[in-house]
Amino acid sequence: MSIKQRLRQLPALTLLGAAMTFGGSALAADYNAKLSLDVPEGNTKYVAAKQFADLVREKTHEDVDIKLFPNSVLGGENESAEGIRLGSVQMGIITSSVLTSWVPEVQVLDLPYLINSDEQAVAINQPLTDELAPKFAEQNFHLLGFSVNGIRQLMSSFPIHSVEDIQGKKMRVIQSPLHVAMWRAAGANPTPIPAPEIYNSMQTGVIDFFDNTATNYLTNRFYEVAPYYVKTGHVYAMGTWVVSQSWWQRLPEEYQQAITEAAHEVQEKLPAMRQKDDQAALAKTEEDGATVIEIDDKGPWKKAMQPVKAEYIEKIPDGKALVSLIENAD
Repeated sequence: MSIKQRLRQLPALTLLGAAMTFGGSALAADYNAKLSLDVPEGNTKYVAAKQFADLVREKTHEDVDIKLFPNSVLGGENESAEGIRLGSVQMGIITSSVLTSWVPEVQVLDLPYLINSDEQAVAINQPLTDELAPKFAEQNFHLLGFSVNGIRQLMSSFPIHSVEDIQGKKMRVIQSPLHVAMWRAAGANPTPIPAPEIYNSMQTGVIDFFDNTATNYLTNRFYEVAPYYVKTGHVYAMGTWVVSQSWWQRLPEEYQQAITEAAHEVQEKLPAMRQKDDQAALAKTEEDGATVIEIDDKGPWKKAMQPVKAEYIEKIPDGKALVSLIENAD
């Protein structure tokens, strides 16, 4: 072979060597993922997402690298969900109620007093995931499962001991017809208000009370404007672990399996994490002057909301079957 011929081969040989040397890194770059979160670092959901990302890196030998984006830096939950559908965002742990416009069946998780314990929430994860995964796939979501973000409790400017205490009071609710209906049935005057406006709305008297979770009560300093934390436990706020279907389909099967396993491992540990964080959050808010009120008899609350619950079981696609699945999970 002439010197000229050898020189012609050098670029090709150099590229081949580079591909062999750096091929793993180049391939891994295709599997990088952005995971969107609506909570700050330190929140239970963030900690769970961090554990998930670390597990995925370990199980895939660092070939799948998940970067967390907390504090809604990729947009609010609606924007993040749309980004996941379109593939500009790869993953998110999205509040289930946000996803009802795409998968109306998931609204079943917002029914009052349907899920009543962490054990029940864990038990429904796999059967509910199996049942709803095809519905999510139709909307370009791959469903990894569900976990409890927290338990929705009341936070108020005035003490609440019974359902009679909220009659005619102005309440902020999430932007959901179901939540509006159930609180109107309970006697309140509900108004949907975006989450970032809660603090100011309480401070200015636009609303008298609202519902949220214990960790948010602390991290958003809601106790400053709503010094009464009332444990009605009316809804277990579920996080929905979703992945962009287009990104998911590009993954090798062994990486899909690794991600699924990592998600399930963290989802099973989350209740204990959340309970610990909830207790710590409430203890801190009590130190700062908040009052925690226990509601021992939830019967009147359930009774007030039962007509709306029954109405929505009929409205939600496959509502009766999904409620039966949740009630009978063990």
